[in-house]
Amino acid sequence: MADRAPNINRSRVHEELVQRLSMQNIPGSDRKLFPTIRELLCFAALLGFSEQRRVPLDRSQGVEDISYQQFEREPAAEDLLWTIAVAETGDVEVLREGEEIRCAQIFEEYANGGLGLIKDFMLRNGGEYPDRALMALLKERKYLQPAQAEPDLAAIKF
Repeated sequence: MADRAPNINRSRVHEELVQRLSMQNIPGSDRKLFPTIRELLCFAALLGFSEQRRVPLDRSQGVEDISYQQFEREPAAEDLLWTIAVAETGDVEVLREGEEIRCAQIFEEYANGGLGLIKDFMLRNGGEYPDRALMALLKERKYLQPAQAEPDLAAIKF
């Protein structure tokens, strides 16, 4: 890809949610659910892609951006951006030089869709504990399956 990829934008529509999930500590804890906004956007983009929820950014509400360098510092995050673009288009030609803005836009729109899903779920189910809310969302959408209990072998007699 080119030496200078575009910054990654997010809609201000979800800014309160973004700040809550990436900047505030989980209640009763000294840790954040997502240590960086980049990690939150990657999670949201994967969720949006998995749910086929691609939503253009509402630029009339304003946008915030993250320097592309934040993605370059974490190869898995950068790879995810390009992977989602290839999966969406079904064509590796999207990786050609000059297509960086298109790839970024695809990622941004899926992240926007994922943030919308998270926001809607938290509004419906309360969001006092965002970590629990996200786990419940993933269970509801069948991304997490409850672990099956080990069978009670003590009850078996020979």
